[in-house]
Amino acid sequence: MTTGSRIEHSAPARVGILGNPSDGYGGRTLGLAVENFAATVTLEPVEGSGISIVAGAEDQPAWGSASEFVDSIDRYGYATAVPLLAATVRTFVDLAQPDGERRNELGGFSLSYDTTIPRQVGLAGSSALVVAALRCLCEFGELDVPDEVLASVALAVETEQLQINAGLQDRVIQVYGGLVSMDFGEMTTNARFGVAHGSYERVDASLLPPLFLAYREAAAESSGTYHRDLRARFDAGDGKVREAMRSLAALVPEGRAALQWKAFDRFGALVGKNMELRRQLGPLPDKQLALVEAASACEAPATFTGSGGAVVGVYEDQDHLEALRASFAGLEAVVVDLRG
Repeated sequence: MTTGSRIEHSAPARVGILGNPSDGYGGRTLGLAVENFAATVTLEPVEGSGISIVAGAEDQPAWGSASEFVDSIDRYGYATAVPLLAATVRTFVDLAQPDGERRNELGGFSLSYDTTIPRQVGLAGSSALVVAALRCLCEFGELDVPDEVLASVALAVETEQLQINAGLQDRVIQVYGGLVSMDFGEMTTNARFGVAHGSYERVDASLLPPLFLAYREAAAESSGTYHRDLRARFDAGDGKVREAMRSLAALVPEGRAALQWKAFDRFGALVGKNMELRRQLGPLPDKQLALVEAASACEAPATFTGSGGAVVGVYEDQDHLEALRASFAGLEAVVVDLRG
């Protein structure tokens, strides 16, 4: 166990480019870590065996009225960083000491955090906090966890401890970094840690065409209900949902081939197809679809980055990017050039 040393780790935001959300349904995805935004967790060892989590300002909220309170809860949900970090610590204890006999030997520590990832707009801010915290805890506890396993443990924090519907994609991208191709068709269980993982491969991000990210905080919304309904329909054998998931997964090998051949028009068409398939999975909020329509008005193919108020799309040149900025300005959306 590491003692006396301050430990700090960060995890980036991410965008799902192709295949999303088939990761939770045995599919394939292609996604990119977005280093423009990150969640950072700091672990400070303390004397004794106590554990504490320092709440940030967003975990000590106040509202000016009942309507403001309802709007905040409906948009962001009830989960804040403190329960996420508490669930991470709880999961780590079992990971590090599965027999439960030496729990007091971890040593005392305090966790604090900071994040620049916009909340609930589909950039995976919650999983970034969990991944960063797990990195800290693994270093503190001197536990070597392979990357593919760490991503699955991060998913278990939310699905098992907090009963949040989620898939592996976000955690894999945030653990591996860069551009990652993921295949969840054949899962392998790690015998030591008891979690399953797919097949993951880093892809040269320089192969990508110019990409933009646009997000709209006014379109932030908890996606829990949407994903619960989608899971229920899939599990019930809904043919439309299952066919859409298969089609989403098929976009990934096509997209990788397009990148290898530098067929940027074809890659952009696949991004647009991804959004078309997302629409087939069920109704989507107008305030989120407005982002796709703003991109379409500039003839730029775009798709949701995850589930929320952000899109990722392909642009041609600087003039095209400036036209996109103008189009999104009417929605008060922030546009980020992912090529820097």
